Amino acid sequence: MFAPTRVAIRAEAGAITGSGHFARASAVAAELLLGGDTEVTLITNAEGAVLAPTFFPPNIRVLALTPENDGPEEAMLALADTGWTADVILLDQYGHVGEWEALAARTDKRLLVLDDLNEATQADIIVRTHGETAWRRDSLVLGGPAYLPLSRHITDLGLKPSQSGGPPLRLNICFGGSDPTGETAKALQAVTALTQLAVDVVVGPGTKIDPLLIERSEQLPHVTIYQAPDPRKLAELMFEADLALGAGGVMLWERLSIGVPSLVICVAQNQRPQVDTVVEAGAIQSLGEHTNVTPRIIAEAVTALAADERERQAIVAAGHKLIDGRGALRLASWIRALALGVRDVTAEDAANLLEWRTDDRNWRHNFETTGKPGFDAHVAWLAEKLADPDCIFRILTQGTVAVGVVRFDVNTEDSSAYLSIYLVPQWHGRKMGLPVYLAAERELRRSRSCVKKIVSRIHKANTASERLHRAAGFEISASQTHPDWLDAWKALD
Repeated sequence: MFAPTRVAIRAEAGAITGSGHFARASAVAAELLLGGDTEVTLITNAEGAVLAPTFFPPNIRVLALTPENDGPEEAMLALADTGWTADVILLDQYGHVGEWEALAARTDKRLLVLDDLNEATQADIIVRTHGETAWRRDSLVLGGPAYLPLSRHITDLGLKPSQSGGPPLRLNICFGGSDPTGETAKALQAVTALTQLAVDVVVGPGTKIDPLLIERSEQLPHVTIYQAPDPRKLAELMFEADLALGAGGVMLWERLSIGVPSLVICVAQNQRPQVDTVVEAGAIQSLGEHTNVTPRIIAEAVTALAADERERQAIVAAGHKLIDGRGALRLASWIRALALGVRDVTAEDAANLLEWRTDDRNWRHNFETTGKPGFDAHVAWLAEKLADPDCIFRILTQGTVAVGVVRFDVNTEDSSAYLSIYLVPQWHGRKMGLPVYLAAERELRRSRSCVKKIVSRIHKANTASERLHRAAGFEISASQTHPDWLDAWKALD
């Protein structure tokens, strides 16, 4: 038997903070729980504890902190007092980042940071959705929108059909859970005269707005107000929209994912890097900083975009290139990878390796054309591999239990490494293929910085392996020399 992986998520939500951190962290939590071998505890503030059931799966623990004990040391002590300790920490919180890194290093905890403000310097995994991937020392920086976790309420919807319905076009307005800068009020004033549109206005649970303005807006036949809808309903409203107006936080990426062209107002400095990234890609139209945006500016921009179908289609196409909606899967896999142990293969592993390697679930897509080897032939092959200084041969473990086997055969002439990977048979169907690969890639980066490319072969019938390679960032094409096979390669930064 094996002990479950324990993941602590530190994130907050509330009237000032908004709900963006919860939207991201809950998407990762949902992916983590799918494997059935992970426990999750959310560490949050008092307001967040109240909102948690709206966002997070029901089978997680919630630990509410007071303002007096919300620092890293105090949070971990409070967690320990519950009798629960974490193997990996997911930090999606502004402030205290350096303290969390120091604590994780001192207590030998693995740490993944969603780092919008470029504050992290030494976490195991640093995620910057607005930046570029890089490897430095013992930290891996995962950059770009591919690592932005989106809720299943969004990703399950898929991409909107390119052909929109007839008039009137539907405009979705939403500035998140709290809207501290009052953009919803500006938008309500702006859309009063936009009678050619059907307008859905979402008022978040923490949004403070003049009740008289809400009442007047509700009397307009083209405007519908939705007060604090649940995440599923909010996703459906976005999907039904032909264009949108919102802020530059998590919902920006949600709109990109489902193909809703949007106008964006930057309401906080931490949103600026990703807004700039998406504007440069041509995937949104920015109205600038909230301090400079007026109801008139909003009305003119909405009118112009609504009238320009070609521009809306171009925005959607650009957005679809940026994000594929699998960020939560990637981060959950990295978290599970961080929890895995890595050890060298030894001669004593011969019998187990032969059993695992020749299991029908692993052997049927083997590149070798000969039959399954006998024990003596296998032992001779293993001895040759263990004696080869350019063979990196590892077993990945959860606790003391073997999960998967990865071998990299390094070619020093072209700085590449050929990949061989398979799961211990009992772990098939438990979403461990990608974590096993990622843990092995991390070990390769740390031990052989000279390797600049990983290459692999995939049988065309092995759809699970193809999915794994694509999720791990490999490029894939049909083999020019072996008709039934695909060639895969991944450049290492």
